[in-house]
Amino acid sequence: MKAPRDNIEIACDARAKGIVAIPCHPGTKVPAVKWKEWQTQMPPIELQREWFDKPRNIAIITTGMVVFDCDDPTKAELVIEKCGDTEHKLKTPSGGIHLGYRRRQGEEVRNRVRVRGMAIDIRTDGGLEMIASSTTEEGCYEWLGKGLQAVSELPVAKVGWTREQVRRKTPVILPLHDGVRLRRAAAYVAKILSISGQRGHHACYRAFCKCRAFGLTRDEALLVMSTWNEINPKPPWSIAELLHKADSVYSAPHMR
Repeated sequence: MKAPRDNIEIACDARAKGIVAIPCHPGTKVPAVKWKEWQTQMPPIELQREWFDKPRNIAIITTGMVVFDCDDPTKAELVIEKCGDTEHKLKTPSGGIHLGYRRRQGEEVRNRVRVRGMAIDIRTDGGLEMIASSTTEEGCYEWLGKGLQAVSELPVAKVGWTREQVRRKTPVILPLHDGVRLRRAAAYVAKILSISGQRGHHACYRAFCKCRAFGLTRDEALLVMSTWNEINPKPPWSIAELLHKADSVYSAPHMR
């Protein structure tokens, strides 16, 4: 099969494989169009032709994919060791390697940078990948494998190895002095979950407000919330963040 020659041909080739291609400003990785709505649907062909009727870079939306962006090309060997080889293999202008896989259905994978402190980023749903024939001031993107493949034809990504090993902390045991207020406050806030990306900041703030409503002092609230912080938030808040939330609740004029 003849390889696509220009970006409109590349976009049409991607389209035929169920992958959305979008334009980026020439010489950059900056999208030239709003692309959020195209994460879950294919844009009209007329619109894509309009996008690429002028010289531009090209990127694909990585819905259903897991792309490992290895700034250090030696890390590509680790990814292949963990996930197996793939035909979706791309060399970046800086000498890095992209390796593309299929996301296992139902498995949670997030866009990430510096996987376990290594020079490996992850692009998945909600992410973009620059592809050939895009260029930057450092050079051009080049396919090393067969080129763009349908997502269904890619090997499944194994991502367990990318997750940080979290050491479980021993929960703080609340002292029994003035135990009624503390126990009641702790029991109430134990039901409040704080999930990153799901109004987690608001949930943490509300938990401190409930501590204040139970008549706890700032220091007592921090004591209750230190135990709450071991179990409820995902990920847990830092000490500095808990102190900031406590200050914002207990220093407000109507709360003094």
